[in-house]
Amino acid sequence: MCALSLLATSPQGVAATSSTSQGPTLRRADLLIDEILFQIYAEGAASLKPPAEFLPMPPRSMPTSEDETPHRDEGEQRYRVEAVTRAVRLLKALQQHPGLDTAALAQAADAPPGFTQVAMETIAKQGLARNVGADGERWDLGFAWLRLAAARSRQIDLRELALPIMRRLRDAVDETVILGVRRGGRRVNIDYVESTQAIRRVTQLGHEAPLHVGAAGRALLCGLTLDEIGDYFAGVASGAGRNARLLDVEKFIAELADVRSKGYADAKGELSLDSWAVSAPVRDHTGAVIASLTISAPSDRFTPELEAACITSARDGGAELSRLLGFTPAKRTDGVS
Repeated sequence: MCALSLLATSPQGVAATSSTSQGPTLRRADLLIDEILFQIYAEGAASLKPPAEFLPMPPRSMPTSEDETPHRDEGEQRYRVEAVTRAVRLLKALQQHPGLDTAALAQAADAPPGFTQVAMETIAKQGLARNVGADGERWDLGFAWLRLAAARSRQIDLRELALPIMRRLRDAVDETVILGVRRGGRRVNIDYVESTQAIRRVTQLGHEAPLHVGAAGRALLCGLTLDEIGDYFAGVASGAGRNARLLDVEKFIAELADVRSKGYADAKGELSLDSWAVSAPVRDHTGAVIASLTISAPSDRFTPELEAACITSARDGGAELSRLLGFTPAKRTDGVS
């Protein structure tokens, strides 16, 4: 990859508006594994037949009467709920420790070995688990989760999930919070919550800017591979006009690596001379960066204290939204969380 690339000059300034945004009122997304298992229980748990020893039995000296039927039904219901709860624990243990055999899985999930074997065989029939290993005695998650995850992701409304988080961030630092996504080679604002202060950063829905300019763009670019970054810059350079300027692409790639390491990007005076911003990437269940969560403030209000507060808020907000989207960060081995 060449070190220098022709890039367009700085983008147009951010447009001002005094309107407020309202996220659509669609249903919130829950954790995929819990939701799917709840559906399995709601649709199929009625067919579970608990062993007799799990059910309340009448005294031997007294005949069974119709009055005792509700008590037995309650026992069956409790067993079914407990069975689903144990199944959830098994799958979550398998998510964290793939390749366990039945005995180890039972221990990890704190479930009886007999139940674990029967439950995993039942779950495997639905494609949610599968036998792995040369001996076929170990378990891993099944490929049906990919289909369920794809279907669930199509039902998620990103703005509705983000809006409560954005409001909390605004309340914490009282600066404007912006949700952005990538559209081709551009970053587009799809929602925002404005600061309550008289002098504040303002934007508008649909405002866009090049990805290589501003904190939000770098937060979105940090999830790309080197080849994808090279393709992006090649596309931008081919469309640059006479007023293009040179950018050190290798230096920019190093900056993106720093964004990935720190968990945020910051920029001063890039979109407009009187602004400062910090932005965190938002990842989906696959780990792909699909959005940016940005806090923007006027430059004349910038202080080290505000910078620290905005960095913490942006990183925490991006991490929370990523968790809602199903992202699980990898555990680090250097002692840093």
